[in-house]
Order: sequence, then structure tokens, then C-alpha cells
Amino acid sequence: EVTLGQYKGLEAPKAEVKVMAADVNARLKEIDANGGVAAETRRISALAADFRAKIRDLPFEIVSESMSNAVTPLHPRNVSAYSVFTHLKDEYGIWVCPNGGALADRIFRVGHIGALTANDNTTLVAAMQDMLRRGLL
Repeated sequence: EVTLGQYKGLEAPKAEVKVMAADVNARLKEIDANGGVAAETRRISALAADFRAKIRDLPFEIVSESMSNAVTPLHPRNVSAYSVFTHLKDEYGIWVCPNGGALADRIFRVGHIGALTANDNTTLVAAMQDMLRRGLL
């Protein structure tokens, strides 16, 4: 097991790379212990399907012709995508992935990989439903 204390005195970039490598290694071991890549792929797919089912009645359009299970790209029908990102972050403590550039006000993305669960989807959708009730969607 790797600890930050082992890297005391190293230059920051070297320490960060070693810590990131240790994090990746730990995550790969976790995936292996939980059934391997196939099981992780099924978990991510189920998480993405759960989220997409929960947002069916919300004013979003899924904007992808070739959906990935890693993220769901959403276009809010009535408000700026960046305002959705900002409200979720500032008022609910929930982070989604904003777009930049020309798409900043049109699209944001919701991720489904990493340490996320169906309960996280429920929390996010509840925040979105609250925003809808408040006229923010």
C-alpha cells in the first residue's frame, strides 16, 4: 500500500505521478476483486440505464447518436446547460461535467464511471426535480 508520507521530499510532479499510479493500481485490484472488467462494464451499464430511466420526465434531451455507458450528454430544453451545472454545484453540492466553448450553454454531461451508485443517481435526479419545481429547469 502506498501512502503520501512515502513521497515526502520529492518534487510535486513526481509525487503526484507516483500517487496516481498507486491509485490506478488500487482501482484495478478492486475491479479484479469484484468480478473483473466484464462485471465492471455491467455495473456501469446498469448505472447509466438507471439514470436515463430516472430522467425521462425531466425537460432534457439526450444528445448522442451513439450512446456510451460512461456519460449521458444532456441538453436542457428550457435553460442554459451551464446554469444547470452551476445550480447543482452551488446549491446541492453535486458536480456534473460542463461543456466549454460554443456548447457551454447547450450541453452538460453526467458521468457513470467511478465510485458512483444508483443512490447517487437518485440524489442527482431529486436535485433536478427540485430545480424544476423552483422554475430553474
